[in-house]
Amino acid sequence: MDQNIVLDKDAHEYSLLSQPDLVFTSVTTFIDQFFKGFDSEKIATNLVKTNPRYADRTVESLIAEWAAAGQHGTDVHDEIENWVKNGVVPGEAKAAAGVSWLNNYQKKSDIQILSEVIIYSTELNIAGTVDILALDKTTGVYELIDWKTSKRINTSSYGNKKGTSSVTQDVPDCNFYHYALQLSLYRYLLEESYGIQINNQIIAHLQDKGARSLVAPYMRGHIVAMLNN
Repeated sequence: MDQNIVLDKDAHEYSLLSQPDLVFTSVTTFIDQFFKGFDSEKIATNLVKTNPRYADRTVESLIAEWAAAGQHGTDVHDEIENWVKNGVVPGEAKAAAGVSWLNNYQKKSDIQILSEVIIYSTELNIAGTVDILALDKTTGVYELIDWKTSKRINTSSYGNKKGTSSVTQDVPDCNFYHYALQLSLYRYLLEESYGIQINNQIIAHLQDKGARSLVAPYMRGHIVAMLNN
């Protein structure tokens, strides 16, 4: 949408070509600061010591496994983007599932697919990348689609944990609501800074044998409170 902003994927840093000194916070980082951080070493240590399922594992092997899962998710995103933009057939099973899901999704109307769209606000100093921005050309209305490769998408939190801020203390600390807040912030930026209309946020959960979609709520009230916090 805007060629003035670029993403350094290795550093995961956004910058404006016209204002290179301007520092952006990524959407993911912004959302994460309202919840207890994921301390991989602490969690891995606790699992190895207390959970019989991990009794034969080392802390290092668990951390490496989680890092590999994160890289796999990146690879899946890249393959889907390469298919959308260049028609390259994906090799990863989850990427193939995403492509199949997207093909079916496009059948519902005259849909234009935009992949890996970088959006930002210089007023808020926030930037992020939308996995799929889908335009229904018959209505002029968009939907947001977010690819997720997690093993599970949990709609309730372990031990009923909530956010750590006064503005997220009613939000379950689980990946579904983290994803919902990310999508809500994307929607807020697009509607407020770009003036486009969005009617839905979809989480597409990719698995080796297929994909399922979950509609995420638009948590606008929480986003406004978080931005004003």
